Amino acid sequence: MGGEAAKDLDDIFDSKTAMSQKRQNILLLAILAVSLVSRCIQLGTRGIQYDDAFSFFLAVRSLPEIVSGTAADTIPPLYYFLLHFWMVVSRELWFLRLLSVILTIFSNLLLFALVLELAGAKAALWATLFAAISPMQIYHAQDLRMYALLEFFQLGYAFCLVKAWKIEQKIGKNALGWWIGVVLFAVGAMYTHNLAVFGLVAANVYLLFRRNWRLQFKLILAQAVVGLFSFPWLIMIPGQL
Repeated sequence: MGGEAAKDLDDIFDSKTAMSQKRQNILLLAILAVSLVSRCIQLGTRGIQYDDAFSFFLAVRSLPEIVSGTAADTIPPLYYFLLHFWMVVSRELWFLRLLSVILTIFSNLLLFALVLELAGAKAALWATLFAAISPMQIYHAQDLRMYALLEFFQLGYAFCLVKAWKIEQKIGKNALGWWIGVVLFAVGAMYTHNLAVFGLVAANVYLLFRRNWRLQFKLILAQAVVGLFSFPWLIMIPGQL
């Protein structure tokens, strides 16, 4: 009886058959629905914090004023740009917070894809479920701050890097498209938060312990391109310090 139950559970998460793939998609959609509903509770009634107000009053300004405002602060301008164009539709509090909510749903999808590549469908579904119901994730998904955007870019960076590694190391094909994704997500992260660099170099530390010098060299080259595209903002950081 126990063996049959275990077999049934494995069938649910086994992505090798059409039926199990359908069940996997249903479970993923259910988890994403839970994630969305939990993040929309009190979306327009939760109190406004200082950081929320700061984001609002900076985002309502023109793009040049946003750049000068962030240059005097410590956070890059990308999130404020997005919020600036987002509030063209509506300035209702629930709608402004909806931007971060949507970003966290996409982050959940990236988390699922990342863990799916690393550990399989069962682990990916559990990881996505834990992220969906995490109180900290839910709380910060309603912030008028850049944290949801940073999470999206960091997960996208990790996913593209894993895909590039698997294609080149295990299949032996060129993964230029995924390396471009690595660069784009990393640049987005750099223009979202000054501390994004710590998330980007975590992969270098892992590769150092694995002694994967070939992939390490390619990653450093990609990060050099990221640094080049991020240079207009990086030159402002000494003044902020």
